[in-house]
Amino acid sequence: MISVTDTIKQAYEQSTTQYDKIVLENEEYVINKVEPEDDCYENGNVFGTAIAKALSFEIDSSVDLEGKEFKYYTGIKTTVGIEWIDLGTYITQDVEINDTTRIATINAMDYMLKTNIEYKSDLQYSNNNITLGQVAQEACNKAGLTLATTDFPNVAFIVDSNQFPEGTLIRQVISAIAQISGTVAKVRSDDKLYFLTPKTTGTVRKVFNLSDYSEAEIKRATHPINLVSLGMGDVEGENVVMRDEESIQEDGENSLIINDNPFAYTEAKRQQLIAAIFNAVKGFEYKAYTIKGQCLPWLETLDNVQIKDIAGNTYNSFLFRCYGKSPNGLESEMSAPSVTDATVEYQNVASAEQIARRTELKVDKQEQTITGIIENQGEFEQQLTKVEQTVDSISQNVGNIVDYKREVIGTTEIHLTEAATQELLSLEIGGNKTYESNLFPRSKLYPRSSLHPNQRGA
Repeated sequence: MISVTDTIKQAYEQSTTQYDKIVLENEEYVINKVEPEDDCYENGNVFGTAIAKALSFEIDSSVDLEGKEFKYYTGIKTTVGIEWIDLGTYITQDVEINDTTRIATINAMDYMLKTNIEYKSDLQYSNNNITLGQVAQEACNKAGLTLATTDFPNVAFIVDSNQFPEGTLIRQVISAIAQISGTVAKVRSDDKLYFLTPKTTGTVRKVFNLSDYSEAEIKRATHPINLVSLGMGDVEGENVVMRDEESIQEDGENSLIINDNPFAYTEAKRQQLIAAIFNAVKGFEYKAYTIKGQCLPWLETLDNVQIKDIAGNTYNSFLFRCYGKSPNGLESEMSAPSVTDATVEYQNVASAEQIARRTELKVDKQEQTITGIIENQGEFEQQLTKVEQTVDSISQNVGNIVDYKREVIGTTEIHLTEAATQELLSLEIGGNKTYESNLFPRSKLYPRSSLHPNQRGA
């Protein structure tokens, strides 16, 4: 919650007239048709999200906001005049100018936008003393953010290697940290990054009396989380689970499932990580609701709130989503949507070359086999190694297959230089012409009509 005066809170109980402005390079500008959005709910869940606050508004096109940072303030008239609430710094993402009215529509985001750059780590993971907290600190430093939360679940976990492939965004690293710590990553109005765990026992910031709103609905209550599972999405039998048996007996299983997190890539690591996550999220529950009416801009997502129905019953909840409007404040909406999906999947963005890497360990207890697959796929090549272990033997069923593919256009000569460290077994070229004299699969081997693959070594 943003700290504001009591006169501001009292004014919002009596008036829906807001004032809005930005401060750009020490100059103030009035803005209109303002729509701020704050959200921490994505794909049916809140844990592990790292969502930027968004802001759109209209302003005279003579104000140059292209690529600029600016402060956003909203205000309300009180007994001492207009009092302003500092809602943080935003970065212009898009400017659209109406050629007729010369009014510009601005779309901007908060400092979470800074994390949409590639993560390139300088940490010395090989020293085996890099903690999850240090990874979070480096990610913030490289994005130009201040890390406000230096103590969160699993903060001291040792990260022994960089598990983020080329092309990974810093926002994805932050999201992965939020997942594995049972938190939500948010940039708040002070422009700092926080890792926050929603707790029902937190200080109640606002009691919403539904009789004060023309449109309000209390929805279902979520059941308390009493099971946490860490695992691999495509691998059977690799999940590590902690359970609250007493709660399960009373409420049934209500799970938080975290799959494919980069910090939990082995069973041993999942065993180390799960207890802190379980303790952080155990018992998490709330009442879902939707309220349409004047937003209270000093409230921030993840703030504890209570909902009071017409009969006087009070329910604990949170502010998870806020869509504001100004000057049409009564069209604003605050809500806590129901958690509909208890599975958190880590999503990775491919690099510019669409590089995909796959490492799997499949355990088939019924057949008593363990199969390990390592695959690396690039723009021109695919490499696959598969090792299968049974109770009787270890066999490399598909060994070190390297498949190079490249389309060559507009040339009549092809050279392969250090195509692979292994002996070249086959070379296939398709096209409307073949120049045999220019094919050199080995320095002393030239194609001839009697040369066949099973005669290599001549």
